[in-house]
Amino acid sequence: MKKKLVFLACFMLHSPLTQATALTETPPACPTALIDQSTPLNWESVKGRVVLIDFWATWCPPCIKSMPFFNSLRRQYQSKDLEIIAVNIDEDSELARQFLQIHPVEYKLAFDPNGDCPKAFDLKAMPSSYLVDKTGKIRKIFLGFREEDQKEISNQVELLLREPN
Repeated sequence: MKKKLVFLACFMLHSPLTQATALTETPPACPTALIDQSTPLNWESVKGRVVLIDFWATWCPPCIKSMPFFNSLRRQYQSKDLEIIAVNIDEDSELARQFLQIHPVEYKLAFDPNGDCPKAFDLKAMPSSYLVDKTGKIRKIFLGFREEDQKEISNQVELLLREPN
C-alpha cells in the first residue's frame, strides 16, 4: 500500500518545485550504504560541495527519466564541486542492481531497503531531490521530475556553485 501511495505521488499535478520548510536544515542522518563501498553514507563527507540528493526507485517512471539528465549534470559540474548521490528505496537492492545494468548512472549510489531515509527526509513524492549548499544546508527541494524541470535544476546548481563556502 505504501508503495502505491508513493507511486501515485509521482503523478500529482502540483508544482515540482518547493522551498524547503526550513532552509537552514541539514540533511537528516539516515543509515544507507554506498553501493561501491558498502560504507555508510555520511553527509559530513561532502560538506564544502554542492550536493544533489535524489531519491529513486525502479518502479518510478519519472525517476528513470531523470537519470540521463543527472548523468549530464554531473559531467558538466563535477569539476566545479557538484556531487550527486542517488538513494534507492527499493526493498530488493538486487533488483535495483539489475536495473542499473540497463540504466547506468555516473554518480554515487546508496541503498536504503529499510526505508529509513524517506522517513527521515519526510519524502512527499517520487522522485524527490534535495539540493544542498556548500555549508551543508538544504536550499531547494524538487518534487517529481519533468523534462521542463531540467533548466530550473541546472540554474539552481549554478547559483549554489557560485556561492562561497
